[in-house]
Amino acid sequence: MTIYRNLAIAALCAVTALSWSQTAKVCIDPGHGGSDPGAVGNGQQEKTNVLNTGLKFKAWLDKDTQDSNGGGSWNIVMTRSTDVDVSLQGRCDIANNNNCNRFMSIHNNAASDTSANGTETYSYTAPSTGSDLRDKIQTRMIEAWNRTNRGSKTASFYVLRYTNMPSTLSELAFITNAGDAVYTGGSSWQDVAGKAHMFALQNHYGLAAYTPQTAQSYIVDNGSSGFSASSSWFASTSVSGYYGSNYHARATEAVSDPAQWTANIPTSGSYQVYAWWTAATNRAPSAPYILPNGSTVYVNQQANGGQWNLLGTVSLSAGNQTTRLSCWTTSGYYVIADAIRYYGPN
Repeated sequence: MTIYRNLAIAALCAVTALSWSQTAKVCIDPGHGGSDPGAVGNGQQEKTNVLNTGLKFKAWLDKDTQDSNGGGSWNIVMTRSTDVDVSLQGRCDIANNNNCNRFMSIHNNAASDTSANGTETYSYTAPSTGSDLRDKIQTRMIEAWNRTNRGSKTASFYVLRYTNMPSTLSELAFITNAGDAVYTGGSSWQDVAGKAHMFALQNHYGLAAYTPQTAQSYIVDNGSSGFSASSSWFASTSVSGYYGSNYHARATEAVSDPAQWTANIPTSGSYQVYAWWTAATNRAPSAPYILPNGSTVYVNQQANGGQWNLLGTVSLSAGNQTTRLSCWTTSGYYVIADAIRYYGPN
């Protein structure tokens, strides 16, 4: 079977803008592994450093795919995700057989002269689609690690020659240099390198650099500083299943006297809002929660107690956001103010 070279493929490949609804398949290749430690120096092994970096790179791309507010969508293929032997041809086969759109190999550099230092990135040819990605990786890595800029280069490395798609090889820094080794072996710096490679890939596909947001929970309990209610709301533990140490209750009445929960939301986006209450037969069958966007959701607090109940999904701006529970509903019952959870951005 004929093996296509990057030079021929480059003429057929164009860098185009990637919408979030499209997915590019990216092969991440942590160099060496198994019986091949790669370069060694300063108590480090290249195979371990680049595997950690490659996995952090994958984690960033997975987060980017999950976050529809920006960035891109990526299908990730790893040549290895554990400490195993993979031949050079095996690495090419993994990328080629999976019809990957891009191949990105990650390495640490080494030299007998321990003063040698800095970052350099390779492609097979230039100019080409591969060299465009290469140049963007080099730029982003210099910004991220601020090591000596050794430039963008071409080389006939096996994995660059025998992969069927635009390919790059990153020499992040010198494992044999004491200053560089702080970066090659540091977990936080490996994460920064993974993020830099994500930025480069985003830019390569015509996207602005975007840091994906991981959804988190922001919980305000009725005992938290973000909770407030008038003296007509009383604390109780008479019904089990409350969140935290107790809950607040109030008799229903045709007055405006809401309990409220305020959370500081750090990032704008789409959030799910949940409520927790204790259920009993004397609870309001139509308790009115007023969401931060002003919409009102009526819930039956006689059921589904002792758990998070979804009130709705709303778009929130960064900053303080407040959910309220009104007592203005059917008379003869109690409304229960326990906890509110904001989850996002989604």
